Amino acid sequence: MAIDDFNGDNFDHSDLDFLHGGWISLRQGGRTPISSNAVPAGTPSFGREFKEQSIYQFFRMLSVGTQGASLPNVNNYLDLDPTYTDKLGNPLLRMTFDFHEQDQNLARYLAEQIEDILTEMGASDIAVNKDLGNFDIEPYQSTHNTGGVIMGDDPETSAVNSYLQMWDHDNVFVVGASAFPHNGGYNPTGTVGALAYRAAEGIEEYLKNGGGQLVKWNLNNNEGRRTSDEPI
Repeated sequence: MAIDDFNGDNFDHSDLDFLHGGWISLRQGGRTPISSNAVPAGTPSFGREFKEQSIYQFFRMLSVGTQGASLPNVNNYLDLDPTYTDKLGNPLLRMTFDFHEQDQNLARYLAEQIEDILTEMGASDIAVNKDLGNFDIEPYQSTHNTGGVIMGDDPETSAVNSYLQMWDHDNVFVVGASAFPHNGGYNPTGTVGALAYRAAEGIEEYLKNGGGQLVKWNLNNNEGRRTSDEPI
């Protein structure tokens, strides 16, 4: 079960200190006692009390969460690792990422909405996580990291055009969520599929035309426009 009331611009942001939002969902993962064995805070992690609480809470708990947008930040980026290399000696790709004020404010607001919903439902014991803390890859969190080969309409600020064709090498098409400037409040798969169809159309057009850039773009200061048959 999911609601979209607090995603994107579906709600009033006039008094809020963040952009975008996220969807809220009630998840039931089935009988998975190891991965979803929830007990009240303060319960020992083993022993008689842990067993008793595990059995009692198994059919009495539910999990409500949110998946929010992650907007661009100058401190989140990809670069070549100065230390680690692959077996051929090429530097590995390194990701630098953390949650920033925008992310923290968005998550805190959505957590408060979830708390209000659970209170209205009549929950007797509500544990709310309102602080994202620092980004950590260790706990599973359904993270969909995107970006790195950004799509745009200007080669000065993007790597690929709307057909996912590279500005610098017109015979290279990069398909995937790497084209996203930022991650919206949804899973990226549907949009990635749409972009794949778009790229396929572009490749077909590219071969039909005998190569060249598929998208026109403005020169600096709007002094002119390159056409698809002019080299960059």
